[in-house]
Amino acid sequence: MSSVYPWSYYITSGSIAPTFLCGIALDNGGGIFADGSSDNYNIIGGGKLTINVKWDALYTLNGNISISEGAELDITSVKGCGITSYNKGKLSIDGAKVAVSSYYTAASAKELEIKNNSEVVLIAWEDNFNAAYMGDENGAGKIEIINSKVEATSYYPALLTEGNLTVNGGEVKCTSTADGAIWTKGDILIKGGAKVTTEGKYPMGCDGTFTVEEAEVDAKNTNANNIPAIFDECVPVIADGYHLNYAKAVDSEGTEIDLLSSGTQYFALYKNVHFITKAVYPVSFVVTPDGLTNVVVKVNGQEVTGSVSLEAGTYPVEVTADNCKAYSDNITITSDTATHTQTIAMTYLPADYTKVDEAIAKANALNKDEYKDFTAVETAINAVERDKNITEQDEVDAMAKAIEDAMAALVKKPTEAPTATPTATPTAAPSASPTAAPTATPTATPTAAPSASPTAVPTATPTATPTAVPSASPTAVPTATPTVKPTATPSASPTAVPTATPTVKPTATPTPAPKADPNNPKTGSSNLPVVFGSAALVLSGGALAAVLIYKKKRHEK
Repeated sequence: MSSVYPWSYYITSGSIAPTFLCGIALDNGGGIFADGSSDNYNIIGGGKLTINVKWDALYTLNGNISISEGAELDITSVKGCGITSYNKGKLSIDGAKVAVSSYYTAASAKELEIKNNSEVVLIAWEDNFNAAYMGDENGAGKIEIINSKVEATSYYPALLTEGNLTVNGGEVKCTSTADGAIWTKGDILIKGGAKVTTEGKYPMGCDGTFTVEEAEVDAKNTNANNIPAIFDECVPVIADGYHLNYAKAVDSEGTEIDLLSSGTQYFALYKNVHFITKAVYPVSFVVTPDGLTNVVVKVNGQEVTGSVSLEAGTYPVEVTADNCKAYSDNITITSDTATHTQTIAMTYLPADYTKVDEAIAKANALNKDEYKDFTAVETAINAVERDKNITEQDEVDAMAKAIEDAMAALVKKPTEAPTATPTATPTAAPSASPTAAPTATPTATPTAAPSASPTAVPTATPTATPTAVPSASPTAVPTATPTVKPTATPSASPTAVPTATPTVKPTATPTPAPKADPNNPKTGSSNLPVVFGSAALVLSGGALAAVLIYKKKRHEK
């Protein structure tokens, strides 16, 4: 054994801790062989180990091989295998970087586990080999890649297992220069948002089921012939709780075809199929308050009934219902189940206060000082509550009615009688329309009359007494015509002239009438000649009586 580098290792069992840069080479071309009771490799630490040999680089008969804790391993095998567990142990790469380039299979064991952000590159140069083959003589095998980055290239399928293949997160790229890029005798499961890209001359697939949860798969067939990229007997199945978010295919003529609406049923017909699936969560909506009618819920503008499957993300939601304001807001959905039930609280429309406002306006137009008690109206107005919604419209209408009823019950204060305007009397200048009449018409009663032949004053001579004094054109019409009769027989020697002839004059001086218009005589002045005529007749009668009495006295002597 000789070394090309300053440090070289041959171990029977145990661990290699490359805490510094180191390399190993054997003069016979062999690599590192573990032999002993355990036959396990444990390569750990933060250093880098480079193995460059002709034959198998790192192998064990019966044990497991573990590369972890930040270790970096760079292997080249010119004529052999890269990493091998002959009797099919387990190869584990945990948080490490491994690059293997070999003539034959780059990694061979019963199980392969790559996890915790490991970075792995596996290349097999020779025809008829795989980059990674996992299985034993009993047909058991498994490949599991978790949140890591893997690139595998070989003639036959880059990843081949007798059992199941699971890719959970991370990124995997597989290439086969003569076959399908991935093949398993068991099932394929791609999930956790993993991105898997395959290129091969024949379809990738499996003998079991091909299930996809949340992932992105881009399968390409590079064969010149029109051969599909996915095996037609294992068309991908989208698992429950997930759905297609994107799906396009390219046919043999290079035409792009949208497959989103048709699902996965045509995935095995095209040379290139690229699809993305996303986790969806059953989201239900609870709209409050209870008892709403005609409730409509829209998510992203699409009406939904019951629950709806939504990916993680933010969505605009619109909700309408009778007698409610329209609701519009965003909701955020995550894997947290608390976000899978969305409660939407609707707000009722406000009540209609039109009648209340009209009643208040009517009350404000009143003069409360004209009423005995305005308190009931003010109390009804002050009792109005402005926060009622449309379901409480009856209460609002009752408020309006209370105001109206209070106004209807108002009682006005009594009206004070106005101070009487005195009626103009004849002793003063009459008002525009005097209504007063003289209080009495004197009756001419002589104190004595000749017993022989008393001469009565004619009864046709009225005492001119106007009943009213006109303001402009007085119409002094006598209200009565007194009859002048002697009240007693005079004695033999009367001592005085009878008083039966009174001086006729009005008890009040009427307001002089305006000068008469010769073209428009006033009717009130036409009675003046009558008055003066009557006075003359009375005076004449009195003189005649005096003469008769005088003659009789002389005759008696």
